[in-house]
Amino acid sequence: MEISNERIINISPIDDEYLCPICVHLLWKPVECQNCQRVFCKSCIDKCLKEKPNVCPLCQHYQEKRCSPLLYALLCKFKIACENKHNGCDDILPYESLEKHQQEQCQYQMKICRGCQNNVLKNDLDQHEQKCGEITIECKRCRLVYKKRETHEQLDCVMNMMNQSNKKIESLEKLVENLQQNVQKLEASINLHSLIDWLSSSVAHDVPLSSLASSWNIIYDHPYSHVTIVAELRALVAQCKKQIMVGAIQGSSSMILKIAAMGPLEILSLDSPLNRPTTFGNVNWYLTPSKSFGFAPSSTTINCDRADYNEKDNAENRLSWQLHGGGGWRAGTAKYLDNNSEWRKIIMTMKN
Repeated sequence: MEISNERIINISPIDDEYLCPICVHLLWKPVECQNCQRVFCKSCIDKCLKEKPNVCPLCQHYQEKRCSPLLYALLCKFKIACENKHNGCDDILPYESLEKHQQEQCQYQMKICRGCQNNVLKNDLDQHEQKCGEITIECKRCRLVYKKRETHEQLDCVMNMMNQSNKKIESLEKLVENLQQNVQKLEASINLHSLIDWLSSSVAHDVPLSSLASSWNIIYDHPYSHVTIVAELRALVAQCKKQIMVGAIQGSSSMILKIAAMGPLEILSLDSPLNRPTTFGNVNWYLTPSKSFGFAPSSTTINCDRADYNEKDNAENRLSWQLHGGGGWRAGTAKYLDNNSEWRKIIMTMKN
Protein backbone atom coordinates (compact mmCIF):
# COMPACT_ATOMS: atom_id res chain seq x y z
CA MET A 1 0.00 0.00 0.00
CA GLU A 2 1.41 3.38 -1.05
CA ILE A 3 0.71 6.51 1.04
CA SER A 4 1.53 9.64 -0.95
CA ASN A 5 2.61 12.82 0.79
CA GLU A 6 -0.59 14.61 -0.28
CA ARG A 7 -2.66 12.31 1.93
CA ILE A 8 -0.74 13.20 5.11
CA ILE A 9 -2.71 15.89 6.94
CA ASN A 10 -0.92 16.88 10.14
CA ILE A 11 2.80 16.91 9.28
CA SER A 12 4.52 18.87 6.53
CA PRO A 13 7.16 18.71 5.27
CA ILE A 14 7.97 15.04 5.93
CA ASP A 15 11.51 14.14 6.89
CA ASP A 16 13.29 11.66 4.59
CA GLU A 17 13.74 9.18 7.44
CA TYR A 18 9.98 8.46 7.21
CA LEU A 19 10.05 7.87 3.49
CA CYS A 20 10.85 4.58 1.75
CA PRO A 21 13.94 5.02 -0.49
CA ILE A 22 12.33 2.68 -3.06
CA CYS A 23 8.79 4.11 -3.54
CA VAL A 24 9.53 7.51 -1.91
CA HIS A 25 6.22 7.34 -0.02
CA LEU A 26 5.51 7.13 3.69
CA LEU A 27 6.92 3.90 5.13
CA TRP A 28 4.36 1.16 5.43
CA LYS A 29 5.00 -1.92 7.62
CA PRO A 30 8.68 -0.99 7.69
CA VAL A 31 11.61 -3.42 7.92
CA GLU A 32 15.32 -2.59 8.26
CA CYS A 33 18.44 -3.80 6.47
CA GLN A 34 20.78 -4.95 9.20
CA ASN A 35 23.83 -4.15 7.06
CA CYS A 36 23.14 -0.51 6.13
CA GLN A 37 20.39 0.32 8.69
CA ARG A 38 18.13 1.74 5.98
CA VAL A 39 14.38 1.23 6.38
CA PHE A 40 12.05 0.10 3.57
CA CYS A 41 8.37 -0.68 3.09
CA LYS A 42 7.98 -4.44 3.54
CA SER A 43 6.22 -4.83 0.17
CA CYS A 44 8.85 -2.70 -1.65
CA ILE A 45 11.89 -4.62 -0.43
CA ASP A 46 10.15 -7.97 -1.01
CA LYS A 47 9.57 -6.99 -4.63
CA CYS A 48 13.26 -6.11 -5.03
CA LEU A 49 14.41 -9.32 -3.36
CA LYS A 50 12.20 -11.36 -5.69
CA GLU A 51 14.17 -10.01 -8.64
CA LYS A 52 17.57 -10.11 -6.88
CA PRO A 53 17.62 -12.37 -3.82
CA ASN A 54 19.64 -11.15 -0.79
CA VAL A 55 20.64 -7.93 -2.60
CA CYS A 56 19.90 -4.65 -0.84
CA PRO A 57 19.24 -1.84 -3.37
CA LEU A 58 21.53 0.46 -1.28
CA CYS A 59 24.33 -1.68 0.15
CA GLN A 60 24.08 -4.88 -1.97
CA HIS A 61 23.96 -7.17 1.08
CA TYR A 62 20.49 -7.49 2.58
CA GLN A 63 19.71 -9.07 5.90
CA GLU A 64 16.33 -8.20 7.36
CA LYS A 65 15.56 -7.20 10.94
CA ARG A 66 12.68 -5.52 12.72
CA CYS A 67 12.63 -1.75 12.63
CA SER A 68 12.93 0.01 15.98
CA PRO A 69 9.79 0.50 18.10
CA LEU A 70 10.66 4.18 18.28
CA LEU A 71 10.32 4.57 14.49
CA TYR A 72 6.94 2.84 14.54
CA ALA A 73 5.79 5.10 17.40
CA LEU A 74 6.75 8.16 15.34
CA LEU A 75 4.89 6.83 12.29
CA CYS A 76 1.77 6.41 14.43
CA LYS A 77 1.67 10.21 14.88
CA PHE A 78 0.75 10.67 11.21
CA LYS A 79 -2.89 11.41 10.31
CA ILE A 80 -3.76 10.17 6.85
CA ALA A 81 -6.68 10.73 4.49
CA CYS A 82 -8.49 7.62 3.26
CA GLU A 83 -7.46 6.44 -0.21
CA ASN A 84 -11.13 6.59 -1.20
CA LYS A 85 -11.31 10.37 -0.75
CA HIS A 86 -11.93 10.81 -4.47
CA ASN A 87 -15.04 8.61 -4.08
CA GLY A 88 -16.40 10.79 -1.27
CA CYS A 89 -14.77 9.48 1.95
CA ASP A 90 -13.76 12.37 4.27
CA ASP A 91 -12.33 10.20 7.05
CA ILE A 92 -8.85 10.96 8.38
CA LEU A 93 -7.27 8.00 10.14
CA PRO A 94 -4.33 7.38 12.45
CA TYR A 95 -1.51 5.43 10.83
CA GLU A 96 -2.32 2.24 12.77
CA SER A 97 -6.04 2.32 11.87
CA LEU A 98 -5.69 3.07 8.16
CA GLU A 99 -5.48 -0.47 6.80
CA LYS A 100 -8.53 -1.84 8.64
CA HIS A 101 -10.61 1.18 7.62
CA GLN A 102 -9.72 0.96 3.93
CA GLN A 103 -10.12 -2.83 3.67
CA GLU A 104 -13.15 -3.43 5.91
CA GLN A 105 -14.93 -0.30 7.08
CA CYS A 106 -14.86 2.31 4.35
CA GLN A 107 -18.20 2.55 2.52
CA TYR A 108 -16.58 4.39 -0.39
CA GLN A 109 -14.34 1.61 -1.61
CA MET A 110 -15.24 0.09 -4.99
CA LYS A 111 -16.81 -3.35 -5.16
CA ILE A 112 -17.72 -5.51 -8.18
CA CYS A 113 -21.41 -6.32 -8.71
CA ARG A 114 -22.03 -10.09 -8.72
CA GLY A 115 -24.31 -9.68 -11.70
CA CYS A 116 -23.17 -7.06 -14.20
CA GLN A 117 -19.55 -7.04 -12.95
CA ASN A 118 -19.49 -3.21 -12.84
CA ASN A 119 -17.63 -1.29 -10.12
CA VAL A 120 -20.04 0.07 -7.51
CA LEU A 121 -19.44 1.89 -4.22
CA LYS A 122 -19.68 -0.45 -1.27
CA ASN A 123 -22.21 1.92 0.24
CA ASP A 124 -24.48 1.46 -2.80
CA LEU A 125 -23.77 -2.21 -3.58
CA ASP A 126 -26.76 -3.80 -1.79
CA GLN A 127 -29.25 -1.43 -3.40
CA HIS A 128 -27.59 -1.86 -6.82
CA GLU A 129 -27.67 -5.66 -6.66
CA GLN A 130 -31.33 -5.64 -5.60
CA LYS A 131 -32.14 -3.96 -8.92
CA CYS A 132 -29.45 -5.49 -11.18
CA GLY A 133 -31.11 -7.76 -13.76
CA GLU A 134 -27.90 -9.80 -14.22
CA ILE A 135 -27.92 -11.14 -10.66
CA THR A 136 -28.54 -14.92 -10.68
CA ILE A 137 -31.20 -16.53 -8.50
CA GLU A 138 -31.69 -20.18 -7.59
CA CYS A 139 -35.27 -21.40 -7.29
CA LYS A 140 -35.66 -23.08 -3.91
CA ARG A 141 -38.18 -25.59 -5.31
CA CYS A 142 -36.77 -26.70 -8.67
CA ARG A 143 -33.16 -25.50 -8.17
CA LEU A 144 -33.18 -23.70 -11.54
CA VAL A 145 -30.61 -20.89 -11.70
CA TYR A 146 -31.84 -17.89 -13.69
CA LYS A 147 -31.17 -14.15 -13.98
CA LYS A 148 -33.33 -11.65 -12.14
CA ARG A 149 -34.40 -10.03 -15.42
CA GLU A 150 -35.78 -13.39 -16.60
CA THR A 151 -39.22 -14.71 -15.65
CA HIS A 152 -39.72 -17.93 -13.72
CA GLU A 153 -43.43 -18.58 -13.36
CA GLN A 154 -45.01 -21.31 -11.23
CA LEU A 155 -45.81 -23.39 -14.31
CA ASP A 156 -42.16 -23.15 -15.43
CA CYS A 157 -41.11 -24.34 -12.00
CA VAL A 158 -43.49 -27.34 -12.08
CA MET A 159 -42.40 -28.32 -15.61
CA ASN A 160 -38.74 -28.06 -14.64
CA MET A 161 -39.28 -30.27 -11.59
CA MET A 162 -41.09 -32.82 -13.78
CA ASN A 163 -38.24 -32.84 -16.30
CA GLN A 164 -35.73 -33.31 -13.51
CA SER A 165 -37.80 -36.14 -12.05
CA ASN A 166 -38.07 -37.83 -15.45
CA LYS A 167 -34.32 -37.60 -15.94
CA LYS A 168 -33.73 -39.09 -12.49
CA ILE A 169 -36.20 -41.90 -13.26
CA GLU A 170 -34.46 -42.62 -16.58
CA SER A 171 -31.10 -42.62 -14.85
CA LEU A 172 -32.37 -44.96 -12.12
CA GLU A 173 -33.99 -47.25 -14.70
CA LYS A 174 -30.68 -47.52 -16.57
CA LEU A 175 -28.89 -48.16 -13.29
CA VAL A 176 -31.39 -50.89 -12.35
CA GLU A 177 -31.09 -52.42 -15.84
CA ASN A 178 -27.29 -52.49 -15.56
CA LEU A 179 -27.51 -53.98 -12.08
CA GLN A 180 -29.93 -56.66 -13.30
CA GLN A 181 -27.61 -57.52 -16.18
CA ASN A 182 -24.65 -57.73 -13.80
CA VAL A 183 -26.66 -59.91 -11.41
CA GLN A 184 -27.65 -62.21 -14.28
CA LYS A 185 -24.03 -62.46 -15.41
CA LEU A 186 -22.92 -63.14 -11.85
CA GLU A 187 -25.63 -65.75 -11.34
CA ALA A 188 -24.72 -67.37 -14.67
CA SER A 189 -21.06 -67.39 -13.67
CA ILE A 190 -21.84 -68.84 -10.24
CA ASN A 191 -24.18 -71.43 -11.75
CA LEU A 192 -21.61 -72.33 -14.39
CA HIS A 193 -18.85 -72.74 -11.82
CA SER A 194 -21.16 -74.81 -9.61
CA LEU A 195 -22.13 -76.92 -12.61
CA ILE A 196 -18.50 -77.40 -13.65
CA ASP A 197 -17.54 -78.40 -10.10
CA TRP A 198 -20.40 -80.90 -10.11
CA LEU A 199 -19.54 -82.32 -13.53
CA SER A 200 -15.84 -82.61 -12.69
CA SER A 201 -16.53 -84.81 -9.68
CA SER A 202 -19.43 -87.01 -10.77
CA VAL A 203 -21.82 -88.08 -13.51
CA ALA A 204 -24.54 -85.48 -14.13
CA HIS A 205 -28.06 -85.64 -15.57
CA ASP A 206 -30.33 -83.16 -17.38
CA VAL A 207 -27.70 -80.49 -18.02
CA PRO A 208 -29.03 -77.57 -20.20
CA LEU A 209 -26.68 -76.73 -23.07
CA SER A 210 -27.61 -73.05 -22.50
CA SER A 211 -25.79 -73.18 -19.16
CA LEU A 212 -22.60 -74.19 -20.99
CA ALA A 213 -22.87 -72.03 -24.13
CA SER A 214 -20.59 -69.23 -22.88
CA SER A 215 -17.69 -71.54 -22.02
CA TRP A 216 -18.07 -74.72 -24.08
CA ASN A 217 -18.17 -75.73 -27.76
CA ILE A 218 -19.66 -78.88 -29.25
CA ILE A 219 -16.97 -80.65 -31.33
CA TYR A 220 -18.70 -83.99 -31.88
CA ASP A 221 -22.42 -84.44 -32.54
CA HIS A 222 -23.71 -87.65 -34.21
CA PRO A 223 -26.73 -89.90 -33.79
CA TYR A 224 -26.22 -93.08 -31.79
CA SER A 225 -26.60 -94.99 -35.05
CA HIS A 226 -23.36 -93.41 -36.27
CA VAL A 227 -20.38 -95.78 -36.20
CA THR A 228 -17.71 -94.15 -34.03
CA ILE A 229 -14.13 -95.26 -34.61
CA VAL A 230 -11.01 -94.66 -32.52
CA ALA A 231 -9.42 -92.43 -35.17
CA GLU A 232 -12.36 -89.98 -34.88
CA LEU A 233 -11.86 -89.64 -31.14
CA ARG A 234 -8.09 -89.25 -31.43
CA ALA A 235 -8.54 -86.50 -34.06
CA LEU A 236 -10.65 -84.44 -31.62
CA VAL A 237 -7.66 -83.88 -29.36
CA ALA A 238 -6.38 -81.09 -31.64
CA GLN A 239 -9.62 -79.13 -31.02
CA CYS A 240 -9.66 -79.56 -27.25
CA LYS A 241 -8.73 -77.08 -24.52
CA LYS A 242 -7.86 -78.68 -21.16
CA GLN A 243 -11.22 -80.31 -20.43
CA ILE A 244 -13.79 -82.30 -22.39
CA MET A 245 -17.38 -83.27 -21.67
CA VAL A 246 -18.95 -86.47 -22.99
CA GLY A 247 -22.69 -86.98 -22.96
CA ALA A 248 -25.90 -87.96 -24.72
CA ILE A 249 -28.97 -86.01 -25.84
CA GLN A 250 -32.36 -87.59 -26.48
CA GLY A 251 -34.15 -85.97 -29.43
CA SER A 252 -32.86 -84.19 -32.52
CA SER A 253 -34.09 -80.79 -31.31
CA SER A 254 -33.40 -81.24 -27.60
CA MET A 255 -30.90 -78.98 -25.83
CA ILE A 256 -30.57 -81.08 -22.68
CA LEU A 257 -27.75 -83.49 -21.93
CA LYS A 258 -29.57 -86.46 -20.40
CA ILE A 259 -26.27 -87.80 -19.05
CA ALA A 260 -22.78 -86.25 -19.05
CA ALA A 261 -19.39 -86.37 -17.36
CA MET A 262 -16.31 -84.13 -17.56
CA GLY A 263 -12.63 -84.94 -17.53
CA PRO A 264 -9.24 -83.98 -18.99
CA LEU A 265 -8.60 -84.15 -22.75
CA GLU A 266 -6.22 -87.09 -22.09
CA ILE A 267 -9.37 -89.24 -22.05
CA LEU A 268 -9.42 -89.17 -25.86
CA SER A 269 -5.88 -90.57 -25.94
CA LEU A 270 -6.48 -93.50 -23.58
CA ASP A 271 -5.60 -97.03 -24.64
CA SER A 272 -7.45 -98.86 -21.88
CA PRO A 273 -7.02 -102.59 -21.30
CA LEU A 274 -10.38 -104.33 -21.26
CA ASN A 275 -12.35 -103.58 -18.07
CA ARG A 276 -9.45 -101.57 -16.59
CA PRO A 277 -10.57 -97.91 -16.67
CA THR A 278 -8.66 -94.80 -15.64
CA THR A 279 -10.15 -92.71 -12.84
CA PHE A 280 -10.41 -88.93 -13.14
CA GLY A 281 -12.20 -87.31 -10.21
CA ASN A 282 -15.03 -89.68 -9.27
CA VAL A 283 -15.53 -91.10 -12.75
CA ASN A 284 -14.03 -94.19 -14.40
CA TRP A 285 -13.13 -93.58 -18.07
CA TYR A 286 -12.19 -96.13 -20.71
CA LEU A 287 -11.26 -96.03 -24.37
CA THR A 288 -10.52 -99.59 -25.46
CA PRO A 289 -9.77 -99.81 -29.22
CA SER A 290 -11.95 -102.32 -31.10
CA LYS A 291 -14.19 -102.54 -28.02
CA SER A 292 -15.85 -99.45 -26.52
CA PHE A 293 -15.60 -95.91 -25.15
CA GLY A 294 -17.44 -94.47 -22.16
CA PHE A 295 -17.63 -93.85 -18.43
CA ALA A 296 -19.18 -95.04 -15.17
CA PRO A 297 -18.91 -93.90 -11.52
CA SER A 298 -15.61 -94.74 -9.85
CA SER A 299 -17.45 -96.76 -7.21
CA THR A 300 -18.55 -99.32 -9.82
CA THR A 301 -16.90 -101.94 -11.97
CA ILE A 302 -16.78 -101.82 -15.74
CA ASN A 303 -18.11 -104.94 -17.48
CA CYS A 304 -17.26 -104.46 -21.15
CA ASP A 305 -17.10 -106.89 -23.99
CA ARG A 306 -18.40 -104.99 -26.97
CA ALA A 307 -19.87 -102.31 -24.62
CA ASP A 308 -20.64 -101.80 -20.91
CA TYR A 309 -23.49 -104.21 -20.19
CA ASN A 310 -23.39 -103.94 -16.38
CA GLU A 311 -26.90 -103.88 -14.89
CA LYS A 312 -26.17 -104.44 -11.22
CA ASP A 313 -25.22 -101.00 -9.91
CA ASN A 314 -25.38 -97.38 -11.09
CA ALA A 315 -26.92 -98.34 -14.41
CA GLU A 316 -28.35 -94.81 -14.75
CA ASN A 317 -24.81 -93.32 -14.51
CA ARG A 318 -23.18 -95.34 -17.31
CA LEU A 319 -22.49 -94.29 -20.90
CA SER A 320 -20.97 -96.59 -23.51
CA TRP A 321 -20.36 -96.35 -27.27
CA GLN A 322 -19.16 -99.27 -29.37
CA LEU A 323 -15.87 -98.93 -31.30
CA HIS A 324 -15.95 -102.18 -33.29
CA GLY A 325 -18.20 -101.24 -36.19
CA GLY A 326 -21.49 -100.73 -34.38
CA GLY A 327 -23.24 -97.58 -33.14
CA GLY A 328 -23.58 -96.27 -29.60
CA TRP A 329 -25.08 -98.70 -27.11
CA ARG A 330 -26.23 -97.08 -23.88
CA ALA A 331 -27.01 -93.72 -22.25
CA GLY A 332 -27.84 -94.37 -18.62
CA THR A 333 -30.62 -96.94 -18.43
CA ALA A 334 -31.49 -96.47 -22.12
CA LYS A 335 -29.84 -99.39 -23.92
CA TYR A 336 -29.69 -101.11 -27.30
CA LEU A 337 -29.27 -97.73 -28.99
CA ASP A 338 -26.74 -98.85 -31.63
CA ASN A 339 -29.26 -98.31 -34.43
CA ASN A 340 -31.09 -95.39 -32.80
CA SER A 341 -31.22 -92.04 -34.65
CA GLU A 342 -33.14 -90.16 -31.93
CA TRP A 343 -30.32 -90.25 -29.36
CA ARG A 344 -27.17 -88.19 -30.10
CA LYS A 345 -23.54 -88.66 -29.10
CA ILE A 346 -22.05 -85.39 -27.83
CA ILE A 347 -18.47 -84.35 -27.05
CA MET A 348 -17.73 -80.78 -25.95
CA THR A 349 -14.58 -78.85 -25.08
CA MET A 350 -13.88 -75.70 -23.07
CA LYS A 351 -13.42 -72.55 -25.16
CA ASN A 352 -10.41 -71.32 -23.18
